[in-house]
Amino acid sequence: MNKLESNNITPGEFTCLLIGSMIGVGILSLPNDLVNVAKQDSWISAAIGAVYPLYMVIVASLLWKKHPQENILFLSKKYLGKYLGNILNLIFLLYFVLFTTSVAFGVSLILETLISNFLSTSKILLIIFFLAAYTSMKGLKLLGRLNQLMFLYTIFLSFILAVALLRGTYLNICPILGSGILNIIKASKNSAFAYGGIEVLFLIYPYVTDKKRITKSSLLSVIITALIYSWVTFITIYYLGIDIVPKIEWSVNSVTKTLEIPVINNFRFIFTILWATIIYKTISNHYFITAFILKDFFKKIPIKKIIYALYPLMLYLSLRYKNSADRLNFLNYIIPKYTLFNMIYVALITIIIYLKKDNLHEKQ
Repeated sequence: MNKLESNNITPGEFTCLLIGSMIGVGILSLPNDLVNVAKQDSWISAAIGAVYPLYMVIVASLLWKKHPQENILFLSKKYLGKYLGNILNLIFLLYFVLFTTSVAFGVSLILETLISNFLSTSKILLIIFFLAAYTSMKGLKLLGRLNQLMFLYTIFLSFILAVALLRGTYLNICPILGSGILNIIKASKNSAFAYGGIEVLFLIYPYVTDKKRITKSSLLSVIITALIYSWVTFITIYYLGIDIVPKIEWSVNSVTKTLEIPVINNFRFIFTILWATIIYKTISNHYFITAFILKDFFKKIPIKKIIYALYPLMLYLSLRYKNSADRLNFLNYIIPKYTLFNMIYVALITIIIYLKKDNLHEKQ
């Protein structure tokens, strides 16, 4: 579809878009981020982290009840003024630029290390962003359908890890709650960052065909993502143990060693390729959203030209990370701050909307 206004999506596509926007390259190292604090209870922390996306869904539900056809960009300028609204929208835009580039660089490292060491990071990124740009030009409807397909892949790859139940030991997850409630809650802060991407719902809910099902679809996406995160963290610890997990950069990928298929010598290779296609979908989602927000700033420029212009910019910014440690250090610094900004940004607009409504009633 050429016109953005015609990109209506079904509630099912909306659900899968939200799931696809949250689940990215971070899932392959999620256990690593949690075990240092929550130990064998990290899978509980992974689930508790869903408090963040649930908060965003609740706030968004208040917005779309009052403004079902207007997204956060419009509401920001309407209720905060054009000047302040555009500044906050610009900061919001940079969040998706950060998300797109960091995920792209992360998956390029995985592909270069585990699969295609004959290709450089820059060449892999050239291909990734070309595919993301091409997909973005097809519009929101195609992205919705792509996310539905990739959701099936995600479920398949998540549950195929269950084979590790035959090789691991329950002792690796015992004693349950043994790390302490405070540590579990403390680690959940790190898992909350893994749900980044849920923010796209504030931009795309006007395009959902059945507005009555938006809240239900959003909640379903959070529940499914929380279950996947919790399960993947659980099975990784169950198989590897908390002492080994921190020593493997992409610990979830190591669980696939338990799967032996006669005609396939290295299923880990297949698993990585399939996860790379899933992560490509996440990059495409955020690439499109970045162009979508920029379109709001440059209304006279066709979105296709914006998508073209983003290609070299995304490539340049991705290469600025240089290495995995550089990327992680930067993300650990900036993501907590951005998460706090996102929470305040959407809450502020929602509060003003309801306060102004109440003032109108008092005058009447």
